Amino acid sequence: MDVEALDWADMVVACMDGPDPDSGTAWECGYAFAMGKPIVCYRTDFRISGDTAGAPYNLMLTESAAARVELPFRTKPATFHRRLLAQIRKHCGRR
Repeated sequence: MDVEALDWADMVVACMDGPDPDSGTAWECGYAFAMGKPIVCYRTDFRISGDTAGAPYNLMLTESAAARVELPFRTKPATFHRRLLAQIRKHCGRR
């Protein structure tokens, strides 16, 4: 059902919070990338988990994303939603 949902989707919005991105989410991002679908990754976690300087998480995920939204811990929900929605609209082309 996961693959079927990814095939149906116009894009993937993926949460990168945690000490390391979730392996299932990482797989979904890889599948979407292979299908040519845009990926918007977001992170609100204060922990550093990247393997490269300047990348807040795995380099394969940061570089395959059409957009990354990295917000400080405790960002107000309205700010989070506004920033994330702006990237979704920009990369999906829908309102």
